[in-house]
Amino acid sequence: MTSSSRDVAPKEQTRAALLFLLPAFVLIAVFVAYPIVYAGWLSFFRWDGASAPAFIGLDNFLRLAADAIFWKSLGRNILIAATAIVLQVFLALLIAYCLVRIVPFVSRLFLFFYLVPVMVSEICIGLLWRFLYNPYFGLVNASLKALGLGWLQRGWLGDSATAFPAVVVVMSFTYLGLYVLLFVAAVRNVPESLYETAEIDGAGHFTKFFSITVPMVWDAVRANALLAIIGSLKTFSLVFVLTNGGPNHASEVVSTYLYKAGFSSFEMGYAATIGFAQMVLTAAGAFVIFRYLKRARGGSER
Repeated sequence: MTSSSRDVAPKEQTRAALLFLLPAFVLIAVFVAYPIVYAGWLSFFRWDGASAPAFIGLDNFLRLAADAIFWKSLGRNILIAATAIVLQVFLALLIAYCLVRIVPFVSRLFLFFYLVPVMVSEICIGLLWRFLYNPYFGLVNASLKALGLGWLQRGWLGDSATAFPAVVVVMSFTYLGLYVLLFVAAVRNVPESLYETAEIDGAGHFTKFFSITVPMVWDAVRANALLAIIGSLKTFSLVFVLTNGGPNHASEVVSTYLYKAGFSSFEMGYAATIGFAQMVLTAAGAFVIFRYLKRARGGSER
């Protein structure tokens, strides 16, 4: 084969690859890039969704900077992300280790139960938990009464003090199974020889988990942590179905506040500003966490 023919082959492969990637680029441009650009453009206008947009410059951004409800909603998104790291990612890794290393004979059965919420629509899960939290005939209050803890009964989703924690519990229950499944696959790929060597040295499950499993599946930990954080910063469905951000904005998150601004108050320009800010803050948060986890991995390797 001549050098010219060898040069032609990579060019043909490049053209073929670009041809296969073209549909994905088109979809991303139409359904991702264009809405982001349009939202950024609309942020400089006052628009009710029907009349002609009126240019107002940076007024929407100045209003957003002084909007206490937005910042409280963003704070709840951040709190959801923090709890997701503990109640979803770390707990899922611990459960995955137990299923693979301690009780592998029941791993398939438990995986099925953990994955049921993942396979069910978030709307259905939200409606189910609204029934469970019902203050009159819900299972939560009925269980507390049966256990002699009737003094703890309350309207969980209608109480400003408990609405947001109740939503966080539902989110943790809903998404835990997904991370368990991902971590089970990662833990199963850890070489068995490492655990056998640790057992010869007398290491218990606690040592093997933190000294072998966590370092060996760190890439999966980083990926799942990013997935949990990004999902937490843009969560909408469960909050909307369970509380719609109430009562009195006690469980409001950025996405529900955006929805109300756009489709209840008909302030599409301000809603676009909220959405654009949410996108920027989510990207920035994901970047910071990714760099931190990457640096933590480098430090552990040294």
